[in-house]
Amino acid sequence: MNANCVERGASHDHGGVRRVHRRVDVTAVAGIDQPAAMAAEILLPEGDARPRLLFVCLPGGGMNRRYFDLATPPGEAEVSFARAMLARGHAVALLDPLGVGESTVPDDAFLLHPDNMAAAIAVTAREILGALRGGTLAEGYPALPDIRSIGTGHSFGALLTTMQQAADPIHLAVALFGFQHRGLPDYLSDAERALPPAEARARLIELARARSPDPFITLQAPPSKRAISLSAAMDRVLTTPSLMALLPDAGAPDAAALDVPVLLALGDGDMHDQPHAAPALYRGSPDVTLLVLQDTRHNHFIYPSRTRLFDRVERWASSLADAG
Repeated sequence: MNANCVERGASHDHGGVRRVHRRVDVTAVAGIDQPAAMAAEILLPEGDARPRLLFVCLPGGGMNRRYFDLATPPGEAEVSFARAMLARGHAVALLDPLGVGESTVPDDAFLLHPDNMAAAIAVTAREILGALRGGTLAEGYPALPDIRSIGTGHSFGALLTTMQQAADPIHLAVALFGFQHRGLPDYLSDAERALPPAEARARLIELARARSPDPFITLQAPPSKRAISLSAAMDRVLTTPSLMALLPDAGAPDAAALDVPVLLALGDGDMHDQPHAAPALYRGSPDVTLLVLQDTRHNHFIYPSRTRLFDRVERWASSLADAG
């Protein structure tokens, strides 16, 4: 086991799933002037399955890692992305980005720049992959020397996945849900809109401090008539990272730099229209797949179209693993 990666414990689900909890030291890249660690929960299929793929999952703004492992109410088709992939023989890593869930919340959370958050994600993903390949992730679990990873993110988590992969190419491919790089310019001030994207990104912490006195707000789940609840996944909205997500084209260079297959999933009622324009930014990718989910808004997993999404993502990822 790497000294920077500490196992906090393992447990077994009733459904034949082994869960391993880790905290990965990311102090060297976090940029927050204090010790920092990312929380990770790795889900492994038990029995004879030997996963070839690890889905490394990042939630969107205001969510923690539970977004990818929501509870399935009686009578509903599987809601948990993690369990859907486990049922098909894959492993899943659920990550809390810095500032969220069980990961370090800095004393000065304005310092959470997405570039540093992405670097911390890369460190964490490499630690987990190394432990899986070396057979040191969990006692008694066999080594998986050939396992590959699929970077998987929803909303702001998709942006972080894109940034991480552009800076540190770890994954065989990336699956990006509910995110386009068009930003939300109506939520920006005139001064923020006037800045070139690269300058705004470089000055992001300064701009975030000027924008709000609060480095984050904590969300509560709104009332809903849906049986599927997001309440377990609701978390902090971080001011500095959220500002980057609002800026048009701030992550466009990262998208263009990706040289691996990309799957984009967007709801037909998602936060942006014109979903068919989204693939154009990924011009360095050899294979861009677009899935438009019908009757689906931003949080895809609470809609019936999730069944199609899960099936399509799994078949796409498995085909890449088969191709080597």
